[in-house]
Amino acid sequence: MDIGIERGSYRKVHKPWSRFIKILFWSGLILVLFFLFISWHVQSKFKDEIITSEKIEGPNIALVFGAGLNKVGGPSHVLEDRVLTAIKLYQDGKVGKIIMSGANPTVDYNEVQAMKDFAIGEGLPEDVIILDYAGRRTYDSCYRVKEIFSLNKIVLITQAYHLPRALYLCEELGVSALGVPAIDRGYFYKWKFSLREWPASFKAWLDINILKPKPILGEKIDL
Repeated sequence: MDIGIERGSYRKVHKPWSRFIKILFWSGLILVLFFLFISWHVQSKFKDEIITSEKIEGPNIALVFGAGLNKVGGPSHVLEDRVLTAIKLYQDGKVGKIIMSGANPTVDYNEVQAMKDFAIGEGLPEDVIILDYAGRRTYDSCYRVKEIFSLNKIVLITQAYHLPRALYLCEELGVSALGVPAIDRGYFYKWKFSLREWPASFKAWLDINILKPKPILGEKIDL
């Protein structure tokens, strides 16, 4: 009899913990599914706007997103490929002006100047280039396309893994966009960028629908 009471007490004490674990499990599963659905939604909503350069009728204005610098302050390989793609579009008459948007948080870290120097070194005329020093992230670059440069239409140039999120942000911020995948010379760390797009896509949805952050703005620039 004593053993039976002890067992019953054990079940009574631990039953609430069992219910809590079940609630925690199902809540976590719902959150994971919600995260995956939102990320998929961002990744797929404007995928039909990703096209080849041959389908572009020019001239247009292009937006090249920053992608980090190397150890000596030059463009990373990823960023070089974006700039080279923009140069090719210019040479083919598909774009007439190129906005180079990136971060410039310190004197020693200037993405846009590095992009400009590299592009000029590759033969792009300087008067084609417009610099956007406040493109700290994709959201900011797309936001400033409309608010600073007063554009309602843009051609986005970035790698294929980044284009779906970039298109989503620009379109949801009121800028009609087409996306041209940058050339890809192969990056051994590309899997990190592709994996990063899932949480980044969820954050993009939050920024558009809930957070609505205001990036650095400034005086309007007439193109």
